Amino acid sequence: MTHQNIFQEIEEDLERQKLEKLWKRYGSWVIAAAVAVVLATGSVSAWHSWRAQQQQKTTAALVGILDSAPSDTGKQVTALESFTQKNQGTTQAVFAQLHAAGLAAQQGDEKKAIALYDAIANDTKADPAFRQLADLLAVRAQMDSGDPVSLQKRLQPLLADNAPWRYAAMEDDAFLALRAGDRPKAKQIFAELAQDAGAPKSLAARAADMVRFLEE
Repeated sequence: MTHQNIFQEIEEDLERQKLEKLWKRYGSWVIAAAVAVVLATGSVSAWHSWRAQQQQKTTAALVGILDSAPSDTGKQVTALESFTQKNQGTTQAVFAQLHAAGLAAQQGDEKKAIALYDAIANDTKADPAFRQLADLLAVRAQMDSGDPVSLQKRLQPLLADNAPWRYAAMEDDAFLALRAGDRPKAKQIFAELAQDAGAPKSLAARAADMVRFLEE
């Protein structure tokens, strides 16, 4: 056996002894850490499974309320409001509140509809897109009765280039300008909508009709 082989065996033996000492000292911790990882992974999977089940139950409960379609719309609004209170912080609760507000508006209860829309618009936990939709619908609920200048101010954040309801907000802004007696501004907004390639076709067509009407 060469000197090199002897040195290699000694080095390997020392290395093995070192590992054995390390295992005796820290082996239990390594096992504990491995068990913790397995348990954590299992817990996360269980939590996701539980959450998915809860989401399904919540959605099913909302669909049940909507499908019931009672002849008394007021009762359905009450049921939707109760659902919202029990499921605050969920997307389903926002949908329920939007629907309740829409039913209230159909009943002619403008005050209640606006209050429900305002609650969503002011809910910092709700998705920004839903909050802006609530702003838009709150404005529409009082298009004929609210102060046009105040309503136009509320629409301003919705007119940004990246706003999800921008085109609908532009159309409402134009009609509010007409209510305020500002025909030039209304015509300008309608013209922009009619020429914007990104605007929905039906909305662009309505805007073009309004431009022609204002030119007469």
